[in-house]
Amino acid sequence: MPTETGTTRPSPNAAQTPKPQRRLRQSRLRERRVHPRYSDSEFTDLAHAAALSRMQIGGYVAEASLAAVRAEDPTAAIADYRAMVKALMAANRQLGMIGNNLNQLTWHLNKDGAWPEPNVVHRLLARIETSIADVDTAVAQVTEGRQGR
Repeated sequence: MPTETGTTRPSPNAAQTPKPQRRLRQSRLRERRVHPRYSDSEFTDLAHAAALSRMQIGGYVAEASLAAVRAEDPTAAIADYRAMVKALMAANRQLGMIGNNLNQLTWHLNKDGAWPEPNVVHRLLARIETSIADVDTAVAQVTEGRQGR
């Protein structure tokens, strides 16, 4: 709409594009810096989250990390990730023990020549292969940016 001075102002009915939010400035320059590094997929995820928050990436990283630090339980922000890694490590140990037991069992079966019914052995091996595949899938999800949670 034109104004008395000849300039125009936006119509109150026009759609307004929200401006990106900036991190609050301080009167003094912040002196401490951290320089995290990200893979391409991690950076894409980060940029997407920052855009959804209408923030610049650097400000988003700063605010998100400070929010985690200032939380009632600062470990909660990363606890799910650490718990997932611990569970995968435990599963890996268990699968290692199963593999060791299978090697011992195979040695005894070959030595004594007394094999159980083949379908029992096939079912057991299928369950173990499924467990290994599940752990492999979970490891891939964790190492590829914790996608699929």
